[in-house]
Amino acid sequence: MGFSKKQHLQQNIDALRIAFTLEKEKRQASVSERLSLMRYSGFGGLKFVLNPITDEIDINHWRKTDHDLFPITQELHQLLKENSEDDKQYRRYVDSMKSSVLTAFYTPPQVIDAISETLRESGVNIQKFLEPSAGIGSFIQSFSENQQPKITAYEKDLLTGKVLKQLYPESNIRISGFEEIPEKEQNSYDVVASNIPFGDTSVFDLSFSRSKNSAKVQAARSIHNYFFLKGNDMLREGGLQAFITSQGVLNSPKNEPIRRALMENNNLVSVVRLPNNLFTDYAGTEVGSDLIILQKNTAKQGLTETEELFCQSKQTKYGTPSNAFFQNGTRVIHTDRKIDTDPYGQPAIIYTHRDGVEGIAKDLKRMLTEDFSVHLDVKLYKGERRNEPIIQIPVEPTVILPVVEPEIIQQKPQPVPTPVIHPESPQELKQLSIFDLFENAGEPVMVVAPPKRTTQAKRQTTKKRRGTIGRQTDLFGGTMQQPYTPPKPNGTPPINGKKQEAIGDLFSQANGNGQADTPAIPNAIPEPAPYSGELQVFHRNDCLVVDNGWIGHLQEVDTIDSTAIFHPLQLPSLQKARAEAYIAVRDVYQQLYNKEAELHTEHKEERETLNSLYDAFVKRYGNLNDAKNIELIKTDSAGKEMPYLECVIGGVIHKADIFNRPVSFSTSTIATDNPEEALSASLNKYGSVDLDYMSEISGMPADTLKEALNSRIYYNPLQKEYEISERWITGNVVEKANEVRAYLENNPDNAQATESLTVLEEARPRRIEFEELDFNLGERWIPTGIYARFASYLFEAEVHIHYADSADDFSVTCKQKNVHIWDKYAVKAQSRTYDGIALLKHALVNTTPDISKTIKVDGKDVKVRDMEAIQMANTKIDEIRTDFTDWLHAQNDEFKTRLTDQYNDTFNYFVRPDYDGSHQEFPGLDRKGLGIEDLYSSQKDAVWMIKLNNGAICDHEVGAGKTLIMCTGAQEMKRLGMAHKPMIIGLKANIPEIAEAYRTAYPHAKILYPGVDDFTPEKRLRIFGDIKNNDWDCVILTHDQFGMIPQSPEIQKEILQDELDTVEENLDVMRSQGDEITQWMLKGAEKQKENLEVKLKTLQHDIENGKDDIVDFKMMGIDHLFVDESHQFKNLMFNTRHSRVAGLGNVDGSQKAINLLFAIRTIQERTNADMGATFLSGTTISNSLTELYLLFKYLRPRAMEKQGIHSFDAWAAIYARKTTDYEFSVANNIVAKERFRYFIKVPELAQFYSEITDYRTAKDIGIDRPNKNEVLYNIPPTPDQDVFIHKLMEFAKSGNATLLGRAPLSPSEEKAKMLIATDYARKMSLDMRMVSGAYDDHPDNKASHCATNIAKYYNQYNAQKGTQFVFSDLGTYKPSEWNVYSEIKRKLVEDRGIPAHEVRFIQEAKNDKQRKELIKGMNEGKIRILFGSTSMLGTGVNAQKRAVAVHHLDTPWRPSDLAQRAGSSYPKS
Repeated sequence: MGFSKKQHLQQNIDALRIAFTLEKEKRQASVSERLSLMRYSGFGGLKFVLNPITDEIDINHWRKTDHDLFPITQELHQLLKENSEDDKQYRRYVDSMKSSVLTAFYTPPQVIDAISETLRESGVNIQKFLEPSAGIGSFIQSFSENQQPKITAYEKDLLTGKVLKQLYPESNIRISGFEEIPEKEQNSYDVVASNIPFGDTSVFDLSFSRSKNSAKVQAARSIHNYFFLKGNDMLREGGLQAFITSQGVLNSPKNEPIRRALMENNNLVSVVRLPNNLFTDYAGTEVGSDLIILQKNTAKQGLTETEELFCQSKQTKYGTPSNAFFQNGTRVIHTDRKIDTDPYGQPAIIYTHRDGVEGIAKDLKRMLTEDFSVHLDVKLYKGERRNEPIIQIPVEPTVILPVVEPEIIQQKPQPVPTPVIHPESPQELKQLSIFDLFENAGEPVMVVAPPKRTTQAKRQTTKKRRGTIGRQTDLFGGTMQQPYTPPKPNGTPPINGKKQEAIGDLFSQANGNGQADTPAIPNAIPEPAPYSGELQVFHRNDCLVVDNGWIGHLQEVDTIDSTAIFHPLQLPSLQKARAEAYIAVRDVYQQLYNKEAELHTEHKEERETLNSLYDAFVKRYGNLNDAKNIELIKTDSAGKEMPYLECVIGGVIHKADIFNRPVSFSTSTIATDNPEEALSASLNKYGSVDLDYMSEISGMPADTLKEALNSRIYYNPLQKEYEISERWITGNVVEKANEVRAYLENNPDNAQATESLTVLEEARPRRIEFEELDFNLGERWIPTGIYARFASYLFEAEVHIHYADSADDFSVTCKQKNVHIWDKYAVKAQSRTYDGIALLKHALVNTTPDISKTIKVDGKDVKVRDMEAIQMANTKIDEIRTDFTDWLHAQNDEFKTRLTDQYNDTFNYFVRPDYDGSHQEFPGLDRKGLGIEDLYSSQKDAVWMIKLNNGAICDHEVGAGKTLIMCTGAQEMKRLGMAHKPMIIGLKANIPEIAEAYRTAYPHAKILYPGVDDFTPEKRLRIFGDIKNNDWDCVILTHDQFGMIPQSPEIQKEILQDELDTVEENLDVMRSQGDEITQWMLKGAEKQKENLEVKLKTLQHDIENGKDDIVDFKMMGIDHLFVDESHQFKNLMFNTRHSRVAGLGNVDGSQKAINLLFAIRTIQERTNADMGATFLSGTTISNSLTELYLLFKYLRPRAMEKQGIHSFDAWAAIYARKTTDYEFSVANNIVAKERFRYFIKVPELAQFYSEITDYRTAKDIGIDRPNKNEVLYNIPPTPDQDVFIHKLMEFAKSGNATLLGRAPLSPSEEKAKMLIATDYARKMSLDMRMVSGAYDDHPDNKASHCATNIAKYYNQYNAQKGTQFVFSDLGTYKPSEWNVYSEIKRKLVEDRGIPAHEVRFIQEAKNDKQRKELIKGMNEGKIRILFGSTSMLGTGVNAQKRAVAVHHLDTPWRPSDLAQRAGSSYPKS
């Protein structure tokens, strides 16, 4: 039986119509209606339902073979519209249907029946059943036959969920994702069974993504792995899990941790590999799948031999991926098999069954019967069954305190312990419940006993439930406390009809006088009630508060409605007094910091209150960091920062800076007699030239200042204020001049305005004439009316074009088509015709349709790309684009003038000021300590640019003195109040040198530099607190340390929401293109969307649950970032529709780059302006056109928006030109490649870049560099290399990785096939032993030649003790194993007689001290040869004093890396 798309769609429409009707009429389905509902099969395999159907002409976007499905698809959408309350609900239905297209492939009922029948025949009686991905309920139907289990089912798809609810009204159907199952249902189900989804889609479940269990963290990133582990959590002991899933779960080596986690807690009952034609009749697809059945047994001891095999991925003898469990082939259902490719095009064994579903089900039942008879433990299943969750032995012993009536327990007085402060290893604050302190009972503390709860199952006992007293852990050691056995009740009556719990002393066992505190226990404790105080921003669950005279903690905190429930806690008098004093200090501190951070005004009264409350607390109870106070702070979820209000300096405790002055903004006052500095101060304080303020701080009259600053400030008549020349004569000078000219028409006698106009007119850029312009069809700045006129001329028909700014997309319509559209500008492919209108739309967005055709391979239809049709389409599109340019040039002069004016007004108005920083004096700079007479003029100019623009890009050649730019720039911004708390981040190798340079340059500066080895988890929170609560001149961190700083959830949400909006817009555009978009493109975009949604849900959870108790970047008050080696952050995420264009880089970006974007946006939000950071690099753009766009995305988002640029595609449409040209592939074949090959409008782009960039070469700066004598060695291949080259060529053509002696490529590796080939080629060319240990050394390999050259230079410059650098990014030095570094050293020592101690590796230096010793040894000539990688040896190494040669064992990927390497041998500034 073939798969009929039309029949399946009609059955779906009928089922949905019935479901909508039943829902409206609020009744259950009749027998006939139920039969129709059961025919619903989802939309898997029905991709055409995503095609456009708005107008009849949309059929032209459909494949010819699907034209007969157009009317029925319209019927489907009409049904959805009729049953939607509004357009928003209709869109939700459509989105749900779209997801179903990619994922819904339902299991044949006969196969499910085989599973359920075998279970019943084995004596498995199901009382509680869970289906986590129910579809239309085939598993529910089958597993509930002849028994009546309590059923819970999850179905995420809205439409399928509606059908499912009507099919099984008696079941608990939840239309939501499986991740939303309540935690309380863990360990409670008898059977969990389903055909689960598959894919690398993340799941929002914080119990997994933030688990300490690495397998769960991994599972949260792949939905199939998540379903396995989450489903297993839901099973009770002895329960059964039966999942049908993709073969990737068992085949992929990446999933071994998941399989092993399953085997550690389950018995393996059965594993059966199902044939590829299982889903053919039901979903029209062929895909390999497996049935895996497990039985939960957490008490098992070790793995069986079979279970160990289950954990291992193993190739078949044919080199195809598989699992070791199937090595004998007996547990595979099939009648035929062959070596072919899977849906991803990878080599695979394809199993089929000639008897179809019936035959598959029959063989499956036979196998399951065999497996169940051997491996199913029916006794375990039946013996553990209870009506309530099972009570199991917990992982850790617990002590359950019985509910008793209160009784006073007397204890002997104990001496007061001496407070101990550990300044070097501050205590890590771990959030505890208030009840975690109730140990070593001294006197009773009473709380209202919560309602009695059902005993939790084994897997839950390790997690304490809020509000209950489960077990008492030792707070300071690892030992368990003895159970507390209360004495018999003495007759104290229950309070409010409830018994009270007697619990131990909260703080210490004695009061301040060494005497036991006398308990004061009233007769009544209030019930938990709404908190009557004002809810503060820092309040959260488990936060200690005072309410109506009672100490207690908050629960159910709702920050939106400002409500919470107060749970009172009865404390003895001393404990209550200590808690009240602590809460008062905490509240005033939090309120003071938040007010000053928000309002940027000093609150002296609150600061005085904080000091007095703190001093009183310390006088009576000791420092906050005393052990007994740390115990108290640990019980308060809002107190994480309280220990950081104290600093330990030289073993003495000091107050943090917040006690003396604001730490979130600057309050410094400035006095100067320098007009330039007065000007800088005015710009910082007011953002403008304020002559009154400048007079105040300088003591000079306004007229004197204006005269002294002549040509430095100009009068702006429009704003009636002065502006500095760098701001007045910059930016859009054309617009400014027009406005001033209009002002002078009414005020002709204003001399100052006339002078201002004159300098603007003189600065205006030379007009770019029409003949000089390059035009791209589809540039967003050109009015769509022009495009419409051109299209109407081209097609000789009326064409309308509209541009949607939000979606960055064009719509093209034509009511009356003709032969030009149908034929002349059309491409006829096998499946459909791409007419002129369709190709014009592609031309407007600079894309090419992805056209496919069907061919016969081994008698089977296979869809492949139709390269001939694609090339024809590309030719037509190029013809249209060329015709547009010709048409523009044929227009009259008036048209050209207007278009040229619009271009010049839009792009050619930028003026870059001449940044002259020679006037700066840099107070406090220790030039003598630095060993310099003065800074380079280039360094002064760069610092001045940073100060004026609040940031810059310092594009200076390697070794040109960027370190001092950062140090002086940060200190100057701090001194002038332009930045309150600047931060420098750099490579780990460079940061010690940067910190040392800062200390040398400014000996009295207050710098926080934790050191590259001091950022341990134990010290990290202390460092974060120190950054926030102290007033630093500069904070210096490595890139990696910076990445550990939590970013503001609100900022992250805002940025990711923008990215998600763009992805959704791109998805809509893709779907509107119908069959032009391939399934993998659509799936890729859907995956990107779903993963972004998970990130957003996580952030929303953090925001709503107040996860700001840990200091984040926003709270630290950092207001300027200096990013050294900024090219390390070039992989920032971006969205594009040019998915087939080569060389664009990774659109997902790196987490490292995204964190930097979050931080910069935080600063930009605070200043409400662009910049906020300074990027420093000798290679700002390494190897991709996208890197230039991403620089602007970081630093100039607002400026790009003014140009109408909201995405990479819009930017590329203006500044880049894409072409499809033929190239040689790695396999030496000629292939067509789409690339952005050219920048256009280069002067305008360069102006936009240079406005914020200070570009200098060593020659510009005047640094004397030795001339490089570059020698390129051409070494013939060895015999082994010659053979391997041919294997590489064949691999590049076929993708058969076994040729290289490695496992077959995974789907993700297949996309990087050429990258893998190139990587092998680089290793092979260096030394064949880098490919495989089976090869031997050869005297003509690259390593041998390199050793010869090193020895030559060693001997040639032996008298001068000349040193050499050897770079390689292939492999690394490891003392215990073979590597090319050690091999060359061996050749030098054994064959060339060079002393071993003179040949060293940069990797040997494990800390700053050892690194400095290596560098010192090179400079002194004691070490003559130093090996290393670009990242470790190319930066932060001042070892060039005796350098005579640099050897490159390999060519780095990026040309910029060569410059980075060469920089290590240059003198530094």
